[in-house]
Amino acid sequence: ILGTMAGGAADCSFWIRFLRNESKMHELIHEGRAISVARASRLLSSVLYGNRGLDLSVGTMIMGYDKRDGFSIYYIDNTGVRIKGDMFAVGSGSTFALGILDTEERKFDMSEEEAVTLGIKAIRHATLRDAASGGFIGVYLINENGWRKVFSQDLAKAI
Repeated sequence: ILGTMAGGAADCSFWIRFLRNESKMHELIHEGRAISVARASRLLSSVLYGNRGLDLSVGTMIMGYDKRDGFSIYYIDNTGVRIKGDMFAVGSGSTFALGILDTEERKFDMSEEEAVTLGIKAIRHATLRDAASGGFIGVYLINENGWRKVFSQDLAKAI
C-alpha cells in the first residue's frame, strides 16, 4: 500500500503514523496477511470522519494492489469522504496536475515509461504553478509485487 498526503504537516504526519501502526497491527493479528487497500482507506476515512470537527487539514490517496481486488486507488479527505476511482490528484496544486493528466488521451493505455513521464510532467507543472506545493517530485510505480520509487527531484536544486 502506498499513500500520499497533502495538507498540514503535523496532521499528515500523525495520520501516516496512525495508519502505518494499524497496518502492522492487522498483520500481527491476521497471521502476516497485509491489510487491503480498501480496508486501510476505510479505516482512515472512519477516524477522520470521527474527528471532522477538529479542523484537520488532510487530503490523501491510498493505493495499491490486492490479490482479491486488483489495483485500486481511494481519495480520502479530512471530513472522512472516501471515493474509489481511477485517477486523483490531491493538494493545492492538484488542479494544475489534473489539467496535464486530462490532456492525455491514452492515460489508461500507456507503457510504464510513458506513465512515469506523464506523472513527472503533471507534478512538475503543479509544483511550478502553485507556491504552496512542496517543490519535490516523487513518482512511484505500483505492481502486483508492491511499489517502488522510480523518480525523485528537488526542484529547488534543479533551478
